[in-house]
Amino acid sequence: MKKVEIGFWGIESILEFVTIASKCKEKMNLSCGDSLVNAKSLLSVLSLASVEGVELIIQEDSCDSLLRRLELYVEHGRLIGSKKIVM
Repeated sequence: MKKVEIGFWGIESILEFVTIASKCKEKMNLSCGDSLVNAKSLLSVLSLASVEGVELIIQEDSCDSLLRRLELYVEHGRLIGSKKIVM
């Protein structure tokens, strides 16, 4: 299992993410707090779209090619994470 923080930057990015995710055989979910949703479901992803700290959970270890396709989302998640204020 692999977990990475991801981020979205608009509706187009969500649509593209779901398109990529739905073409993959790996089982994946998005998690934020107590919410866990199917990463291949557009409505589910939209429910978390405006939330920061969204984590992508991929149920298989050998998912490097998938992570390469989702690199922009992972990078955006890192940018969002680096802007958080720590107190």
